[in-house]
Amino acid sequence: MSTEEDIEKKPNWLLLKEAAETLYRSGKTTFTRQDLTAEVLKRDPSRSEMSLDFEIDLVTVNSGSRERYRDPEKLFLYRIERGKYTLYNPEEHGELEKYIGSQRLLTVSRKELIEEVLQVLEKQGYDVAINKTTKPIEPDIIAEKSEEEVSGIWVIDPALPLSAQYRQLAYAIGSSLLNKNYKEHIILVPGELYKRVPQEIVETLKSNSVRLAIIREERKYSIQM
Repeated sequence: MSTEEDIEKKPNWLLLKEAAETLYRSGKTTFTRQDLTAEVLKRDPSRSEMSLDFEIDLVTVNSGSRERYRDPEKLFLYRIERGKYTLYNPEEHGELEKYIGSQRLLTVSRKELIEEVLQVLEKQGYDVAINKTTKPIEPDIIAEKSEEEVSGIWVIDPALPLSAQYRQLAYAIGSSLLNKNYKEHIILVPGELYKRVPQEIVETLKSNSVRLAIIREERKYSIQM
């Protein structure tokens, strides 16, 4: 859980993104500028409402602002009509290049992504190995801290279209619930997909030893475990 100090350090765009994701996952799939700023001010009342309102145009993929961000991480809203927004979804609204006229920053292959995941897990003290078995319901990676603490790691490929990511996630969830060979299953989910998973599903999975973690898209992939 974020501390007050953590929140104070966050830029306006990031607080707006977290607010939009919170609203969306609570069932409010469309929201107004007032909804967004009010959600941010709940977290940090010291923020300027005027600056937050201005920032909304900068993080909206189809806004007319000349100062609009070009970093994919900072473009997460889509304007449905005047004053009404939703989370930007490339499957529904079109690829980012349609709006900013440039290529995505990332061209990381699945193999490179798996290697990055292995490095993150090793730093966290796990002995890790790619699972080479062809058996069904087996995870992509096996991570072990002790004989009693063995985790199965699933990786949802961020390079796939969102519809294909949903299919991979459904398979990983089903397989994790059926496979009792591991103490815990961790499913690494791209940020765009994760924010569309209802919180009650996240909590239900957690109670069944299945945890969702986030793959964030920056200038390279990073893993938030």
